[in-house]
Amino acid sequence: MRAAVAATAMLLLAGCAHDTATPAENDLTDLPAATVVDRSLAAFKSAPSYHVEVHGGDASKPLSIKLAVRGENLSGSLTRDGGTTEILKTATNFYIRPDETFWATELGKPEQAHTYATFAGARWIKVEHSDPLLATAGLDGTFSFADRTFLDSAVPKQLALGDPKDIGGVPTITVLDTRTTKAARTEISVATTGEPYPVRWDFGLGTVADFTAYETPSDPIEDPAPNAMVDMKTVLRHT
Repeated sequence: MRAAVAATAMLLLAGCAHDTATPAENDLTDLPAATVVDRSLAAFKSAPSYHVEVHGGDASKPLSIKLAVRGENLSGSLTRDGGTTEILKTATNFYIRPDETFWATELGKPEQAHTYATFAGARWIKVEHSDPLLATAGLDGTFSFADRTFLDSAVPKQLALGDPKDIGGVPTITVLDTRTTKAARTEISVATTGEPYPVRWDFGLGTVADFTAYETPSDPIEDPAPNAMVDMKTVLRHT
């Protein structure tokens, strides 16, 4: 009887060990720096979903971006200068939901901010991607996280491998920009186990993006209900 119980316990432990096994190493550390980045970007573009948090700016004007990306859809928020806007992208549709401070400080509408915020209320504002207000507020760059090619332009021309790092429990190898000083240097940390996803992208000068939840199922990101949205042109007519 004791032998049977012991055998069952061993089987259960073996099953648990299998379920929680760590991903295998992907041998990136033996490759040239440029190849590491190429493989990481290929993995990033094929990932079905991910989360990203970006922090930057200085003490007086901190920047915080928190996004969930699924396929070509995106949802999340941007906070800067004390103002916050939620953002939403579904296929070719773009939406924002700014608070009053964001209208005043980022969208450049200080005199009309209260009127716009009151009129829109909790509704999403549908906006054209070409609307200059998105560029004014820096939202065009935030929406670009749904475009899996946007990191291509952030890869330095000259690269070298740096030291291994543990980032949030994920072992990584770091690829460095060899042409700039440390403060302004781009550093790309790539997972060395499992898929070679980018785990951290330090753009230099204090702006850092942390990528997580590549393997985590995510909820669908969908258009708001018709009664929960309003067109930007309609909002701007209410001054």
